[in-house]
Amino acid sequence: MQGKVATAECAADSVASRANTLRARGVVLGAGLNLFMGTGQILLFSFGVFVKPIIADTGWSRSQISAAVLWGQLLIALLAPLTGLAVDRFGARRVALFAGPLLGVGVMLIGLLADSAASFVFLFAFAFLLGAAQVPVPYVKAVSNWYRRRLGLALGSAMILSGAGVALIPPLAAALIDAFGWRIAYVALAVIVWVVSIPSVAFLLHEPQSDAVTSDHEARRVRPDAMQGMTLACALRTRTFWLIAISFYLISVVAGAGTHVLPIILSDAGFHAQQSAFVMTIVGVAMVVARFGFGMLLDRFHAPRLTAVVFAGAGIGCLCLTTGLSVTTVCAAAILIGLALGAEVDALAYLASRAFGLRHLGAIYGALMFCFSFGLGCGPALFGQVFKYTGSYRDAFWMAVAAACMATVAILAVRRSDLVDTHDRTAE
Repeated sequence: MQGKVATAECAADSVASRANTLRARGVVLGAGLNLFMGTGQILLFSFGVFVKPIIADTGWSRSQISAAVLWGQLLIALLAPLTGLAVDRFGARRVALFAGPLLGVGVMLIGLLADSAASFVFLFAFAFLLGAAQVPVPYVKAVSNWYRRRLGLALGSAMILSGAGVALIPPLAAALIDAFGWRIAYVALAVIVWVVSIPSVAFLLHEPQSDAVTSDHEARRVRPDAMQGMTLACALRTRTFWLIAISFYLISVVAGAGTHVLPIILSDAGFHAQQSAFVMTIVGVAMVVARFGFGMLLDRFHAPRLTAVVFAGAGIGCLCLTTGLSVTTVCAAAILIGLALGAEVDALAYLASRAFGLRHLGAIYGALMFCFSFGLGCGPALFGQVFKYTGSYRDAFWMAVAAACMATVAILAVRRSDLVDTHDRTAE
């Protein structure tokens, strides 16, 4: 009799394990779909495709248009810690339920209401404000709640769709602009955000139960002490936090500027809008490769060293652009910058979870995303100002090379012992 009871319990555990494994994979897919339609993909990485059509239609200056990105990224950076606190307080799913729909509202308002340079800057920044939660913070926390041993692979799998968004949305935006104009293109992107985000959160994104099984192949139960970790206040007092924050701020300046300017310099060289947008497809494909491959490597090698390699690669990409603008140098730069951009979000999430634990990961990761997001906005604004006063991006590319070198040195200063956290010791 006892044997039958034990067999029944084992069968029930097996069914529960399979169910939780499928649910965890669904969380990865749901997170990926929302990262595909993230605020960065819709507003930042597609922005270079919109610049020339907006100028041609309105007569607004390039420096005015570029300033819109800075203000938008500044707002999203300031709100990143609050987004993290909200995720820790209410759960990733509840935050995500509002994130995508609000981003769609903001994007639609740009197309419908922008009638002057000042109103465009305001509405563009407002769209970033409404989309402040449609960033990696809630989705990194959602995936981290389900995975332990293969966290890097899980994050990389979710981030693949983020890279796909960078590859696909700019050409899609360019096609919409050619067919309907830049205003209707923004409205159409808003509708697409709603169509993708709302059902993916409703049906795929779930919070784990307290006794849920991780979807690692060992199917081990997560012990309560595996959820320990530093508070944000404690993390801010560590050397590791500031090394990570400074390095990712600097490299995001490089990546943000690079992705902004690549379509523009091709357009300046006489290429058609669709051809100029194709360079962002190259960036996006490189991001997809980096996010999946880099995620797997993070589980096997020392994360700061791997991160330093791609940071240095971004610097080499900008160095290529200082030698002269050609299809070859632009494509090489696009690949190297795309690899860095694809790897850095994975690396930031991985380093934060491994250095500071899971209990307050939302708040800590949100604070680090402040630095990352602010850098993404500073890059285009910096390049815009350099172009305004020099008529060229050459000096700006040299600044980007220097920033990438400093980011590489800073991340190499993170020691192996800095990444020994509580759940590495307890959840294995």
